[in-house]
Amino acid sequence: MKKLLLVFLLAFSCNSMAEWVEYFIRRNGDVFFFDNARVQKSDNLVKVWNRVLYKTSVMAASSYQSYIRIDCTENSETTLQSTFYIDKVWTTPAMATDTKEKPKEDIVSDSAMERLAHILCKE
Repeated sequence: MKKLLLVFLLAFSCNSMAEWVEYFIRRNGDVFFFDNARVQKSDNLVKVWNRVLYKTSVMAASSYQSYIRIDCTENSETTLQSTFYIDKVWTTPAMATDTKEKPKEDIVSDSAMERLAHILCKE
């Protein structure tokens, strides 16, 4: 019970501090957001919370949240953690949060990540 309360409090406190900004809409209708209130910058690296609201369910997930590190110099991104949600308001995880850091990837042209890097790296 204590663990459940802790998870609820952390989720509520993180969402209450959040300032989600829409930055990209895919042709298929998926909408992308980033949390402007919790962007962390250090030299050429930017850490940011990212969300996707899927237009249609993707493998039973209706939304997705990830914590990402963008390297502005190398034009690359690394997913540090990610969670798929069964609802459209990022409250009911479809599975446990994946906290395993993914390999660094080049940012693809004309992608949501390229748009996000453009917004965050120019400041």
